[in-house]
Amino acid sequence: MTTDFVLKAGASEIRTLSIQKPEHLEKLVMIGFNPVKALAVDCVVRLYTRSDVLLGSYNCAERQNHSLTQSLPATTQFKAQIEVSNNNFTQATTRFSVINRFKFVSSVR
Repeated sequence: MTTDFVLKAGASEIRTLSIQKPEHLEKLVMIGFNPVKALAVDCVVRLYTRSDVLLGSYNCAERQNHSLTQSLPATTQFKAQIEVSNNNFTQATTRFSVINRFKFVSSVR
């Protein structure tokens, strides 16, 4: 899932994405990010249940994967809130993309 941003120097933006669990998979086990290739950009992803219960907050400005060890509620939909801030004052605007990966698996073995 790719989210594109164009932000003025010093600006912030928040976007909310819906994440639908595939029917044949039961469990969300990992959130991953490709690095934001922009100077001085802060990026945070917050994962929520459908009923707005915060499940976790993750820094998405660097390449990384977060394995989810906590037991998640049985839900078919999650929300991800992406908050980015452009602290690059060397340019009037900065373009960048946040690439998120949400990995689901089957809990039946």
